[in-house]
Amino acid sequence: MSLHGKYAVIIAILLLVTAWNRDNSFPAQRSGDFLLQVVKQPEETVLAEWTVTPGDRFFIDYVHSSDHTPIHDVFLIDEEGAIVLIEEAYDWYGAGLEFQSQADAAVVFDGTKTRVYLNRLFPHFLLRVGRVANHVITCHGRALPLKDIASGGSLVWIRVIDQ
Repeated sequence: MSLHGKYAVIIAILLLVTAWNRDNSFPAQRSGDFLLQVVKQPEETVLAEWTVTPGDRFFIDYVHSSDHTPIHDVFLIDEEGAIVLIEEAYDWYGAGLEFQSQADAAVVFDGTKTRVYLNRLFPHFLLRVGRVANHVITCHGRALPLKDIASGGSLVWIRVIDQ
């Protein structure tokens, strides 16, 4: 094999290892500052956790309990480890959904979805695992249905803590 061919093989291996690591297949090598956790209340039992760094995003998808339409929430981890709700997207407005433009929010109709762009800061938030909603939290490309780790009606904290 020529020297050029050897370099190509080495580069290909490095790219594969980088891609594999990016999808969190080697979690011990991921260098994060915080842990995103789902914590059952009132027991304070950690049901799931992911290593996250500032700038990481996670998502919660669910079905609106009365309108039965899909909702997609986008969250960002800020520099201090707080959770910031940056977008809520849905087919049409239903009770409890964001719908007003404010100084820190904008409503956009893109033809198929209503998107509300926000900048709502949460140090943490409580979520009742829906019996109908089928909440799914996705972090680092891994989707976890909350009903797989907590029964419908259970109360959980979504929080970020120092690692």
